[in-house]
Amino acid sequence: MHQSPAVGRALPLVGDVLWISECFPIGDIHEHVSIYLIRAGEHNIIIDSGSFYHRTSIERKIREATAERGVHALIVSHSDYPHSGNIEAFRREWGDFDIYASCGDPQIQGLPYAKQCRIGGSEQVFGRRFSFIDPPLADRSHTSWIFDHASHVLFAADGFGHYHRPGECEQLSSDFDTGIRAADIHDFHHDNIGWLRYVDPVKFRHKLERMFATFDAVAVAPIHGNPIMRAELPAYVDDLVDAAARIAAGYVVGG
Repeated sequence: MHQSPAVGRALPLVGDVLWISECFPIGDIHEHVSIYLIRAGEHNIIIDSGSFYHRTSIERKIREATAERGVHALIVSHSDYPHSGNIEAFRREWGDFDIYASCGDPQIQGLPYAKQCRIGGSEQVFGRRFSFIDPPLADRSHTSWIFDHASHVLFAADGFGHYHRPGECEQLSSDFDTGIRAADIHDFHHDNIGWLRYVDPVKFRHKLERMFATFDAVAVAPIHGNPIMRAELPAYVDDLVDAAARIAAGYVVGG
């Protein structure tokens, strides 16, 4: 089994939310494929399950962070392998725990045992409220972003991603000397969210602003990037909207 470049422990994010930082190298840069662990009293909830590439590391970090108690519920943003690739392994390891998915038909998406959650609705998981958001950025029609009302963390699946350099694998946005690089934000979205070429940047910004007005996030927790804390969010949004504009302009120019 391959190991992630980041082989430490689960990292504190906000309150009882921990970041399990996992990534792999793409040439001279890295891309995260992380998950998040929420300690909800006596129960442990994870957001997405990560890639099978990091299975050994993820399972070890979950065991260490939960004092061997493991997983009691999983909320999956969508069923792509980087997000759902370890579900079966986790069920073998920790039993028949509840799985929550927002796709229209979990069985068709390969999650026949999942509890269906409605995009635009919310669910109580061990007394904790999670809202399922129709995302401004998604790579699949059944993707949802997940807002934890207890911690005010927004889990953004493939949105708000970016590349990073070796040595930055476990940094929060506040740990970067000059912020997350605009070029890394652009390049990630150019490479992975192809339909941004069709997006009106002004409407895109308005949708992001409406979302943050509704969901007062203290941090955005992407699967494919370093977590972005509230103080750095305005600059990140500016760079993200600029990246969308550049991607759209490049498509027009290049035909």
